[in-house]
Amino acid sequence: MRRFEPILILALILMTSGCVIEESVGPEGPPGNANVFSLNFEFNMADADINGTVASVQYNVPDINSLVVDEGAVLLFFRDQGTWTAMPYTFGVESPDLPAVDYTVSFGYGYDDQFLEIFYETSTDAVDFSSLPDRTIKAVVIDGFSYGKKGIDFANWNAVKEFYQLKDE
Repeated sequence: MRRFEPILILALILMTSGCVIEESVGPEGPPGNANVFSLNFEFNMADADINGTVASVQYNVPDINSLVVDEGAVLLFFRDQGTWTAMPYTFGVESPDLPAVDYTVSFGYGYDDQFLEIFYETSTDAVDFSSLPDRTIKAVVIDGFSYGKKGIDFANWNAVKEFYQLKDE
């Protein structure tokens, strides 16, 4: 049986060596990614609905479709002290009397088909929501997650902007 294996391997190599695979490639498109784009908007506390420890604003976003929900992603960043910070983000508010955290505030979001909700959520209902700042928001909508395993730092706006060739408007 051992004498037959080399002959079989040689025959397979000879049969497949004559195969030609042609790949049809169309013209190169413009730089960027048609399946990824960013949206800019303002999160204003004056527009928020307050329910206990949550203050939220709901947005109708037709570009967040079922493909984005099922196979893509929505990333949010907010502008703070000259940098873009990834959401969700939690910070502690210290007591004026003691060097200790009195409560925490989380700035987060959720999305579904044609829907985006951005919210502040506090760890206590004793927070005055009017003291929380309005925020400039940048959303990145990724339609279908074909680049999901490329090693992108999705918590870094500049890395996401560079990889998907987004404009910083």
